[in-house]
Amino acid sequence: MSFRHPSARAWAEEHSLSAPVRLGLLEVMAFQRHPDIYALFGPDGAALAQRETDRRPSGARRVGTALTVSLAVLGAAAPVLAVTAMGGDRFDFYTMDAATSVPLAGSLFIVAALTQLVLLVAWLRLGARYDSFALGIVLIGLIFSGFAAIGMPRTAAEDGFDGWQAWYPPVLLCIVITMGTALAMLLRIGVRTPETVAEAPSIPAPDAAVAQIGEKTAALPQDERAGITADRNEALAVLHDRGLIDAAQFERARAAQPGTLFVLDHAQA
Repeated sequence: MSFRHPSARAWAEEHSLSAPVRLGLLEVMAFQRHPDIYALFGPDGAALAQRETDRRPSGARRVGTALTVSLAVLGAAAPVLAVTAMGGDRFDFYTMDAATSVPLAGSLFIVAALTQLVLLVAWLRLGARYDSFALGIVLIGLIFSGFAAIGMPRTAAEDGFDGWQAWYPPVLLCIVITMGTALAMLLRIGVRTPETVAEAPSIPAPDAAVAQIGEKTAALPQDERAGITADRNEALAVLHDRGLIDAAQFERARAAQPGTLFVLDHAQA
């Protein structure tokens, strides 16, 4: 939950004396653990429920995000690590001769090439729209593949390693994939992801909403339903004590079915 107030009573205690009281919002605070119920509390409840739903990504969306991050990390890190493996021994940063660093780099470029290929396929399937983040990952792969294309033969020659040719094709493959992907993305620079405008939440008529609210609240455990009602009534008492609602409003609200205070707001509007 992302509400600033943990209860309806806390909301009532902090309510500004100069602001109008919307009883529907008070009951949203009391029902805040049940967005499927307070979504029926008029425009305020529907808007807050939609916000909560939008803030909670689905399982599929979380998996997709995790896969995207993994691809980005592999696509960028693998070629960088490969070039680092070959370059370190040339500059005496660490001890790793070409017989070790070149096969390691080649293996990393196999990973890089496959990752860049998957990234290309995913980009195409998602509409081939220009994405500066994805292009950055591709350019990192292209730049470091170019470094490796020059550096791998030199590193092998300096250490007298004749088996480097077997590890050279993954480097060239990575260059081909990243160069082709970069060109394709640059050609689509004018095709951007359109901005989405959230649709206004549907709001049922008050009579229909009250009937649904009654069914949903009746399905709650008795203890929870009693706790929600008690929190609501305590909040109403706080508003009355602070002079924000008069005695008649207080009694009318206390007598209302739980979840229907928004109807009183509608009647007063």
